Amino acid sequence: MEITSVDIGEKESIITAEGNMGEYGRVYASYHLSSNAEGTGGTYTAEGRGYIDATTMAAGTAVGVWRREGTLIYMDELVNINDGTQNLGKIVINPVERTMLMDVYVIS
Repeated sequence: MEITSVDIGEKESIITAEGNMGEYGRVYASYHLSSNAEGTGGTYTAEGRGYIDATTMAAGTAVGVWRREGTLIYMDELVNINDGTQNLGKIVINPVERTMLMDVYVIS
């Protein structure tokens, strides 16, 4: 996915991204990151929508934890999709490249 915007706040930062995600089609997502006291990690929530074709949309809600190592951000999440599917997601954000690399594993 490509990062389309970053809104940095004192207590929460929001990252939005979009990209083609295989069976989920064109996906748009927003990640709301809350920071720990050191600013090196924390928790987050996310919402995403996937447009599969002209008549089909998937919706997902996620919760997870994140940590920063250097300039990279690593995120681990559990996602509930509106069709009943649950996914485990492993994400690496590279702010310099404006990329979000995702590995998604179906768990149910």
